[in-house]
This record gives sequence, C-alpha cells and structure tokens, in this order.
Amino acid sequence: MKKKLLITGAKGFFGTRFIQRYQHEFDILGLDVEQLDITDKPAVDSTFAQFKPDYVIHAAAIAVTDFCNKHPDVAHKVNVGGAINVANACKAQGAKLVFISTEQIFNGNPEAGPYTEQDTPVPDTVYGQNKLEAEHELKSILDEMWVLRFTWLFGLPERHTSINPNVLWNAMQALTNGEVMQERRNEFRGLTYVHELIEQFPKIFTIPYGTYHTGAHNPVSRYDIAAHILGELGQEARLGELLEVNDAPKTRDVRLDTSKLAAQGVTFTESKLAITKCLREFHFIK
Repeated sequence: MKKKLLITGAKGFFGTRFIQRYQHEFDILGLDVEQLDITDKPAVDSTFAQFKPDYVIHAAAIAVTDFCNKHPDVAHKVNVGGAINVANACKAQGAKLVFISTEQIFNGNPEAGPYTEQDTPVPDTVYGQNKLEAEHELKSILDEMWVLRFTWLFGLPERHTSINPNVLWNAMQALTNGEVMQERRNEFRGLTYVHELIEQFPKIFTIPYGTYHTGAHNPVSRYDIAAHILGELGQEARLGELLEVNDAPKTRDVRLDTSKLAAQGVTFTESKLAITKCLREFHFIK
C-alpha cells in the first residue's frame, strides 16, 4: 500500500515538481491556499483527519521578503500560525512532518558563511524571523520532524509546473529580452538544482529527525554565477555588454554548510556544475 503524503504549497516551484515526480509512488494530497487555508485551524484539523497522512511536507509560506516586511501581521499569521496549525494536526494524526525553512534566517549574521546547524541565526527580515520562530514552535510540538533549511532553488519552466524567480531563469530572461544583467560580487549563497533535491527527497524520511541545511555548495559570487551562465550559453565574448557589476553596500553571505545532510547520503552538485547539468538536461547545451 502506498504511503499517504500531504504537501502544502502544492502549486509552488518545489511543490508542483515534487507532485509530478512522485504522484505514482505516494498517495499524494497536494493543497494550496485555494484548497486549504492553513490559518484556519478547524479546516486544517478536518483535512488531516480525513486524509490521515503518513508524511506531511509543509512548504506553504509567504516568502516574498518585501511583502512580509510591509505586512508583518499577515506574514506571521501564515508563516508561524499556519505552521503551528499544521504541526498540531500532524501530532493528532501521528504524521511525520518535513518543515521547509530557509537560509534567510542567517541574513543578519555579521560573520560570513557557510553556517552550520549549530550556528546561531540572526534574521533581519520578517520572513527570516517568521521561519526561525516557526522552527522553535514546531519543535516544541513534535518530536517526529525534519527541518530542512533550503538554499535558493533554481530550474527552468516545465509543463504543468510553476516557475519562480531564480538565478538561471532570470539570466535567460534577461538574455532573451536584451536586458543588461546587474549582479553583485559581494553576495554569496547556495544555488541548488531543484531536481537534484526532488530526486533524493524520499531519503529524508529515513534519516534521524532534526534540522538539516539542504542544498549545494557555492564558492563563488552572484556575479560569477551570472558570468558562468552566459558563458555556457555561448555569450562569453559579450560579457562586457551583457553583465555589469552592481555591488551591495555590504557583503551578504548566507551560504550553508550541508555536511550534516551529506553524511546521511543526501549530496548535491556544486552550483556551477549543477547549472551546467540543468542546461544539458534541458538541451540548451551539449
């Protein structure tokens, strides 16, 4: 008998691809805000009681930084209150929870990354603060839970899936539209090919409960990554006209040390090579 899996944020970049990949291996109930308002506790409890999931992936969130900063009450209601409702419903049904968190909890740290799970996060945005608070609240509710702090996922448009702003798609859109890219030499973050994550995801259900930094290592800046993408697309000779430096007032480094998860057998291709892999799989390059 297939395991039952409930995923919130089912219409998102990760959710649509996850469901497409595992729809025949799990009995999946994919829910987005149209199907379930996670801030409505009775509705959450009723939905979980009817479906009785074995696993829950809680990916639903308001992740737009500017919106969260401008509407902190709404953001907290969804990102913290909604997550608490999901965790309580998991506890009532005996479901194991995967909570999707973010590298952005380290946005305000003064020291440079990569950060381990033992480092103390200092979030300086409402979204990062929400996610960190939700992590703490959920751990007080559930023992059977994995917290995955994602790096920035990237990928390309596919049939019946949604697309998010991501480093590769942004570059390809700029190239198509004849826009000059402006990237930072002093911003560093992990960039993870979404399909590498999805293909390995069932391994998460077999590893010890806990918090894991999740994604690829990236030793280079956003500017270097953009130059790499343009070079792979045959535009190396035009870098001077296609790409400009636009450094931030201060260095931003939210890279994660993912060695704890790697020790459990979940590993990722370094970001530059992963971008090349993605372009090959979508037949943009040979």
